This record gives sequence, C-alpha cells and structure tokens, in this order.
Amino acid sequence: MTGVSGVSPGSSSSQTNSRGLQVNQNQFIELFIAQLKHQDPLAPTDTNQMLTQLSQISSVESLNSIDERIGGLTSSLQQTQALGAVGLVGKEVWVGSNSLTVDETGEYSGQAELQVNASDVLIRVYTPDGTLVQSQSLGQQSAGVIPFTLDELKPGQYIVTATGVNDNVAYTGKLSMKSTVTGVNMTGAGAELKLDGMGSVPLSSISMIGD
Repeated sequence: MTGVSGVSPGSSSSQTNSRGLQVNQNQFIELFIAQLKHQDPLAPTDTNQMLTQLSQISSVESLNSIDERIGGLTSSLQQTQALGAVGLVGKEVWVGSNSLTVDETGEYSGQAELQVNASDVLIRVYTPDGTLVQSQSLGQQSAGVIPFTLDELKPGQYIVTATGVNDNVAYTGKLSMKSTVTGVNMTGAGAELKLDGMGSVPLSSISMIGD
C-alpha cells in the first residue's frame, strides 16, 4: 500500500522536558522569594550569594528557551524530510544492504563493489539459518561496481554475499540491492522508505536513485 503513515510533528519528549524545566524554574523562584522573606534581619543573605542565585534563574530560563527552539527545529526537519521522501514513491532506488525479502519469484538486481581486481567474484544467497540456496560466478572482474541479477528464488528471507578472490585471498564486496519505493513511514528516528521486496529501510540507507 502506497502512502505516508505515522507522521507526528514535534517531539512529545521535548515537550515533556520543557514542562519539567518549567516546574523546576517555578519551584526555584518560590524558594528564592521565601528565603528573602524569612531571612534573619541581623544576618541578611550575602549579596554575592543572591547574585549567584539570580544568575542560576537566568540559566534555567535560557535552558528552557533552548529546549523549545530545538523541539521546533526537529519538527521542521522531520516535516521537510517527509515531504522529500514522498517524492521517491514509485521510483527505483539502490539500498546498501545484503538482505532480501522475496515476495514472489522474479528477478532482483544487485551491485557488488570491490576495492581490488579479482580473478573471480562469487555471489552467494543464503537463508537466515545459513543454508546456501544459490551461487553464481561472475568470473574475472576489475575493481569497482559489478552488477548481478538474482532469479528463481522462492518467497522468503535471504542474505546475499559477494566475495572477490585475488591470489587465493578472499575480499568481501560491499552490496547494494535495487528496489522500488512503495510508501513512506515516519518514525521517531525520521523517515523510513517501504521497499518492494526489502521491507522498510531508513532514508539514509539509499545510496542511489534510479538506474
């Protein structure tokens, strides 16, 4: 299902913290006034001590103001992020991930990034319990991004690995998988994209948009 869900501007925790600071500030002022009313006229409160207490009141007010500003800024950033994420619905994206959820049998495109030349590159697909279900050799490859395609996988969860071999030394490749954005979720940590065949991933995990 396509759409945005769970958008909740603002942070309830920041509002709670703000209320907590306000209560502490009021209590502080009440205690300060009570101290002035009941001070010993023969031994009044030290002037320096009073100035210190007044500066503490100012600090509490400043913290309260900063907390409210941060809360407003966070809300604004989340709304901007949500609007940007909605624009990705229906588009193809590349995600830095080695996990794959197959809903129906078909072709799934991926990329392996290797830092060294390899005499052979092996793409392997495992089930979550470690059972090897597919393996393919891409042959000799130069360092860089190497595309591959997975097919004939039954519906289920899979882990994909890419290994480059050079002089009998194995190197692990960095994987990206291609998918289509079907929707957007807003969470307390920011926007998450719903991807066809990959579940939900953070917006920050998108490495490339389009082909």
